[in-house]
Amino acid sequence: SISQVGKVKVIILVAVFLLLPALTAYPEENSGGSMLKGKIYRLDENSAGYLEKVDNILNLSIVSIDDNVYKAEYEAGFIQGKLQKEQIIATRDNLWDMAFLIDSTPTFIKQIPPTHTEMAAAEKVLLENYKYTLNYIQRQSNPKLRKNLERLLYRLIGIYHGTKLDRPEALNFNGRWIPPTNYFSPAEMTLGYETPSLSFMDIYFINAFCDLFDVFDKKHTSKCSAFVKKTDDDIFIAHNSWFGFLDQSMAANFYINGDYFTVNQIFPGVLGSDSDFGYNNKGIMFNETTHHATFTKPKTCSLWMFWRAILAEQFANSLDEFFRYLSLEASGTYMNGYMIVDTKTREIGLVEMSYQSFVYFKPDGKGGYQVITKPEGLSREYDHELLQPDYILGINFPVSQVIRDELLATENRPARRRQFLSQIGNVNDIESAKALITFTDPDEPLSIYGRWDLGYGDTPFPQTIPEGAIDAKAVSASMISYVSDLKGILDLKSPNRSFWMKFGTPVIKGKPFIWSESQWKGQKLRGVPDSVSGKYNLLHTHIR
Repeated sequence: SISQVGKVKVIILVAVFLLLPALTAYPEENSGGSMLKGKIYRLDENSAGYLEKVDNILNLSIVSIDDNVYKAEYEAGFIQGKLQKEQIIATRDNLWDMAFLIDSTPTFIKQIPPTHTEMAAAEKVLLENYKYTLNYIQRQSNPKLRKNLERLLYRLIGIYHGTKLDRPEALNFNGRWIPPTNYFSPAEMTLGYETPSLSFMDIYFINAFCDLFDVFDKKHTSKCSAFVKKTDDDIFIAHNSWFGFLDQSMAANFYINGDYFTVNQIFPGVLGSDSDFGYNNKGIMFNETTHHATFTKPKTCSLWMFWRAILAEQFANSLDEFFRYLSLEASGTYMNGYMIVDTKTREIGLVEMSYQSFVYFKPDGKGGYQVITKPEGLSREYDHELLQPDYILGINFPVSQVIRDELLATENRPARRRQFLSQIGNVNDIESAKALITFTDPDEPLSIYGRWDLGYGDTPFPQTIPEGAIDAKAVSASMISYVSDLKGILDLKSPNRSFWMKFGTPVIKGKPFIWSESQWKGQKLRGVPDSVSGKYNLLHTHIR
């Protein structure tokens, strides 16, 4: 028999075991009766996350609630880092390779692997921008903006700590702490490539990738196709990400102290979306396409776009507030056209930018748009084919004439305009929205949903690179009515759904992109399939 002392020891051991955070496989039956297979990580009863794989799509769900909102953000990041560590390491290395592969005339990264000199140059720019961002937060006089930026900073550090530490660190969560420059060791501020662990600078690199490479290349490879369509009784947004075929595009759902937002994350390890597709529980849906710029003036010392975008996407509760966040500074990096929807008022709008200007197309309440420029007094001329009261079309070409002129923008895949204009009138439900965002003309690989790797198509900028539409997403206002009732409980049986998503390239001449059958067949694959294909899935949020 067990002595009384032995019984006490067993009870203590069991109690300690139950209190420890756990990362475990978690098969569970969902509301449809099928088995979920993934990983769950729980810090306590109020902070937990779940990562599953559906087809080729990683789907992440995180709930973090604490009396201290900074701690809640940090723990949400920590959970993300714990669940995504393997994918984040793969992403870091894939991004370095992709920087070379998708640049047909390499100006910065000129080989795989990147050289020490190239990585040191990137590290210097990232460190300078990080220090600028800390200073921007410290000198911020707007208390709401400062608090929201601090929240994001805590979450960024949390992601890093989740990949490194067994337990969260006891940081100062008093709202007045900004990590000093010597908080991280020199090794933690060094970029890595194919190392078994991650540094903090690796996490910053992943989040700032699009901004960083605009600084070096002074041009941006055009990306996504997207649209917003307003009908009599609903509003639809749809988007596909044109990115390198080493991309690990995924879905993520966050509930942090009452703030809920669900997004397509273009990379594991990012704070927000970076492809800027999703919605929050304040009634805002968002979508964007990147401007094709042949000229810009990128700034290292500026609040980069990835910060401004997640501020808008997580915290904005109106179209005006979304615009205010995006236009905090003009960085000349990752310049996008943001399509935004307010489901409360059933209004749609658009924000565009250059390296020095912003143009906001605000609904005027009369079936048209008020054109607001920052600075004031700029031309209000715009392309009425791409912007109408009931739709917005995104083809990487600015709607605003002044933004076009400043960026010397060109329409580099003109087939998409023709395809959108001929079909946007047919979008009246989620199925037609899904179909349009994945439309490929069998004779035109540079379609709405298209590919560059085949080396032909209608474009003034021919190139042959392993890049194209890697995913597609669609959702409607009517699909997300559940968000106002969320309590912030991780529940693998929750019936709530986030959006329709497809991971995979267009099928042209009977095949998707297949690495082993391509001219890049020797490329090392990390966390991505050889055959980059998949079907649409309606993803679970796992939050109620």
